[in-house]
Order: sequence, then C-alpha cells, then structure tokens
Amino acid sequence: MWFDTHAHLFLVWESGEDEPLRPEDIRSKLTPVLELAQKDGVEGIVCPGIDRRTSELAIAIAELFPGLVWAAVGIHPNSASQATTRDWEKICEWATHPAVVAIGETGLDWFRDYTPREAQITWFLRHLELSWQVGKAVIVHCRDAEEDMTLALREAKRSGDLVGVMHACAAPWKTVAQWLDLGMFVSFAGSVTYSNKKLQHIREAAQYVPLDRLLIETDSPFLVPEPLRGREKICFPSHVGLTGTFIAQIRGLSVAELAEATSQNANRIFRSVKS
Repeated sequence: MWFDTHAHLFLVWESGEDEPLRPEDIRSKLTPVLELAQKDGVEGIVCPGIDRRTSELAIAIAELFPGLVWAAVGIHPNSASQATTRDWEKICEWATHPAVVAIGETGLDWFRDYTPREAQITWFLRHLELSWQVGKAVIVHCRDAEEDMTLALREAKRSGDLVGVMHACAAPWKTVAQWLDLGMFVSFAGSVTYSNKKLQHIREAAQYVPLDRLLIETDSPFLVPEPLRGREKICFPSHVGLTGTFIAQIRGLSVAELAEATSQNANRIFRSVKS
C-alpha cells in the first residue's frame, strides 16, 4: 500500500478564487479521484494548503474523507507576499485541528520572485516555530535555494529538533545528506523518474537516502511521472505507485518492500495517522 505525502487535491479541479466551500461539490469532484487512488493501492494522502483559503479547503477535504486524507496548513513562499496577519492567525488556529497532521507547505523559492527573499525566510521560520508549538511536522518547499535552506535549517536546529519533510526533493546528494543530518525526512515526486541528464542528481539522491527516512509523493496535480509524462496533463494520487516502483527498481528493492517502508515512514512522521 502506498502513502502519498503531498497532493494538492484542491487543484485537481478548476475552482474560482471566491468559490464557496460546498461539501457536496468537493465530494462529487474528488470521490472518483480518491476511489481510483484506493483501487491503485493508496492508503493515505496528505493535502497541504498553500495559503489561508486552500488550507481551509484542505481541512474540509480531510473531514469529508476521514481515514484516507489528512491536511496540512500553511503559507507557501510564493503566497507569502499576499498573506495578512489575519491569515496567519487562522493558520495558527487550524494547526491544532485533529485532521491537520503537518504545518506547511512553507519554505524558500528563489526560482520565482513573488515574495522578497527576506520575507520568505521570516515566514519560513514562523512556520518552524508553529510546528514546534503544536508538535507537528513541517512540510518544506525548496526551489533553487538549497544553500540558504541549509543555513536556515541549521540555524533553526539550535532552537529545537527538526521534524519535517523536504518535499519533491530536487537537491544533489551532498545537500540532501546535510538535511538528513539535521533530522529531516526526504520525499521524492515524479521528477525522480525523468530521464533528463540534468536531473540525474535527483535519482542519485533517491538511491542514497536511508530507507527509514524516505518518503514518496505526487505533488498532484504537478510532476506527472514516467511513463505518463507528456501523455497526461494532471498527476493524480493514483500515480504515486509509479514513482514508488521506479525508486524501488533503482534501489534494488521489491515494490512491496519500498511501499511498506515509505508508508511506515509517513505514519511515523505524521504521528501514526493510520493507527
């Protein structure tokens, strides 16, 4: 059985910015998606918010599909420039919700310039503090910011143990090893399956991460894995097994062994959500 540790289920369908949160609409849109995921062996999904609205939506989805979907609440670095004090107050309020198993998605994104870098760092540290306060893992986004991310994590480590996930890892092993030393888990998405030579470092890192710190995800609806890449526009939670199978192959493990290990890791970091 597979555990998809990162799927933005609220992006799987088209929805307007001001669309009301109607449970019946969410259920009708997601039921076929989640039924297919379960048919393909998915036993758990974490749905992370990227701002106030989607964090609330992630909780609503988790409440509609208990035992299968859990939520994470946070402000994505690319959303931080638009976030308000009230938005953060709501994130802090929702952080203790029983359906919420993690804080995030947060982190650093130097690829885009939607939010000034200093503001991104401030927001990231704010999320780390919240994760400590509520005793839940943090889900970390890092894009083209590996050096500064390592510095930020190392500085944060001085204040307490780090419990979190480096999601959709795209960093070289040398950097990933430092994140592991700081206590982080590492998750790989469909990009690990891509054959591009410039992405070889992702596959190398996926081979070296200790099995007890390894996670997998879809980052749905993004990063469609091979062999579906180019043929399908949306990555669904049902595709997580393709990524898991690929990693099992490059590590010389059986698919069952990889699935069991990564699912156990997900349950451990998210505090036994399947118990």
